[in-house]
Amino acid sequence: MRVPAEERKEQLIAATVELMRREGVQSVTIRAIAKEANAPLATAHYCFSNKEELMEAAAEAWFKNLSRFSRDVPVHLGLRKAVEQVAEGYWRALKEEPASILSEIELILWATRNAAVSPLAAKIYPAYEVELGNIFSAAAQSNGDHCLIDFPTLVRIFLMIYDGAAIQYMTDPKATDHRAQFFMMVDALLLKAGV
Repeated sequence: MRVPAEERKEQLIAATVELMRREGVQSVTIRAIAKEANAPLATAHYCFSNKEELMEAAAEAWFKNLSRFSRDVPVHLGLRKAVEQVAEGYWRALKEEPASILSEIELILWATRNAAVSPLAAKIYPAYEVELGNIFSAAAQSNGDHCLIDFPTLVRIFLMIYDGAAIQYMTDPKATDHRAQFFMMVDALLLKAGV
């Protein structure tokens, strides 16, 4: 039975994400993805010309997945609440899907290491800047909040805090109260931003 190219492409992306979650980014090859998706190798090469293209598609899928943790942020409650709600959602993602977050970090590091052949590294954080920047800006506007830090910078600092907290949490989840420390840093950021 012939599978339409777009459907097959989605299967290959899902297989890439699953393989990365289970075995890490280093396990991704076109051959391994074809096997994971139960697809002919020639079809995988037809859908994705190289590993970099496949990794970029996987990054987009991950971004959409993580976006669901910030989708329903109540912007009418103001900037502070919006940032806190995003932080809650991201922390929930870390607790519920640690393998996904670990794979996303591995993907960012892979993209950085392979920046000469893949533009992915330069795309990841700007995508977050747009997504979260729109949420934070709308929240500030709806409540009349004045933020002392521009929104792209606020998002970047928020993500620095989250990435660091996520890595520390994943290395030893029981070592300390990572969640409390994460929210302490988010609160310090919001205080610095004047909200």
